[in-house]
Amino acid sequence: MRFISARKQYSTYAKTGLLGLALISLASCSSGDSTTPVVTSSGSAALQGPIVFVNNTTSKSLTSVALKGDSGNAVLGSIDTAEFEKVALGDMQFSEGEWVFLNLGAADKVATIDPLTNAQPVHEVNLVAGTRPVHVYRDTTDGEIMWVMNDGDNQNGPAVAGDDTINCATQTGGSVTIIHNSHLGLGAVPPSVIKTECLLADGHKVAAFSSGAGVPKKAFISSTTAGEIAVIGNDPAIPAEYQKLIARIDLCIDAGETLNGQGACDVNANTANVPNTSNKSNPHGIRFSKQTGKIYSIQENYRTIVEIDPATLAITKTFDLSTASYTGFGISPNGRFLLLRGSIAAPAATKFGVIDLGTAGTPLTDLVTPEQDGTLPSSGGSFKFSPDGNRLYVLAGNAATAAKRDRLFAYDSSTLPALTLLSEIQLALSGAHSFDILAQGTGAATFVVVSNSTHNSISIINATNNQVKQTVPDIGATGSTLGGVMVYAAGTAAAGNQATSSLTGGSAAAPSVLPERLDDHGMPE
Repeated sequence: MRFISARKQYSTYAKTGLLGLALISLASCSSGDSTTPVVTSSGSAALQGPIVFVNNTTSKSLTSVALKGDSGNAVLGSIDTAEFEKVALGDMQFSEGEWVFLNLGAADKVATIDPLTNAQPVHEVNLVAGTRPVHVYRDTTDGEIMWVMNDGDNQNGPAVAGDDTINCATQTGGSVTIIHNSHLGLGAVPPSVIKTECLLADGHKVAAFSSGAGVPKKAFISSTTAGEIAVIGNDPAIPAEYQKLIARIDLCIDAGETLNGQGACDVNANTANVPNTSNKSNPHGIRFSKQTGKIYSIQENYRTIVEIDPATLAITKTFDLSTASYTGFGISPNGRFLLLRGSIAAPAATKFGVIDLGTAGTPLTDLVTPEQDGTLPSSGGSFKFSPDGNRLYVLAGNAATAAKRDRLFAYDSSTLPALTLLSEIQLALSGAHSFDILAQGTGAATFVVVSNSTHNSISIINATNNQVKQTVPDIGATGSTLGGVMVYAAGTAAAGNQATSSLTGGSAAAPSVLPERLDDHGMPE
């Protein structure tokens, strides 16, 4: 591993005290100003308070902004593209151990950033992750473990399934890299790679994790081109399966293949060491429900959502979406509601629906949202729930055909299966937007931060009154274009106070465009 300086290599071991100070500061942050960076007793400056990370897509750099409240929000500094090997920045996530992880797809690496030690976040090291890492996830059972999805190089094109010979040797396909890190306790060490596990399946990958009372701990990773879900054991109490590929779920159905102009499905072994025949299901979004203890995967080409039992790995239910226009979905924080999203062509509008997993028969309700007339979900129209589930924020996509652009919709989602509009917030006129939520205490939203791409600014919205309180200019140099945005605060991961998002997007047809992560930091769907 390569560190920026020798001093940084040793600073990690002294983080316990700094982290404690940061947590104390975070507890005092309210809808007003949070504390400013202070000098610790060790003589080094340490950040105390929430930080906004902004992807500058023009310069391929990462800018950090101190999130102080209604006013006083200001740029802390930027990490230059040279530190990221001069490649486009991808998916972002942070760990319970208070590290920030940033995928560098074209460099086949993951950058690690220390947000606590200095007066602005410090880039420490780039880890070798695999071939074209796209999404990164924090493990839901161990928040110090990160999972990096390596989509594969696909050097022979999408027609040739599983050609990532780097990660999988003779057993070709994409892979997952598992990283461990810790800022906690004495002897804490920087992030390091535990292993890379071949998935024997090609295509864009998204993941969900099963856990909870009576529910086996497993990771479920879908692959778009292969049309399957890989299952990895995630229970350290079962060493024979832990962090190993244990099974694969073939999503192929004859009716779905016929719908897509294909023949009948092949019979696949679904074993851990034999590649399956690919199909046209195109799984492209996966969620775990705390309410049911089941996994839910959407197959875009089949227009279905399947329910999977983590214990038996059997598909226990299929939701038919063929009569609607839904192509994406999210899940409420309590795991009860699947929120569906699609579009209506004429008149153009974003369409929402709800599947109630907590009601017998799991009914699907089409929602009536006239305020969405003129909007389209394409071009960045993502949505997120606040951690307490009481707020839903929907970003209008700035598609060329959309009549209503540059808006953020705030809904009361405590009323699900209905949605109550609270506010339609006008944003800075810009080419596109991305957003994230600061939640504290019981998980209530306190601030929403929106990046305004061609406006070179971020908007700070008070979640109490849904008003834009400050627009921070000059995030990058003149002419900069901004992409994904992520709100970080010490203790957020441990408290479960990170917002949950819409469908993990991305496009297998356009792999050069890095897609959104599970928690949606603004990459286009």
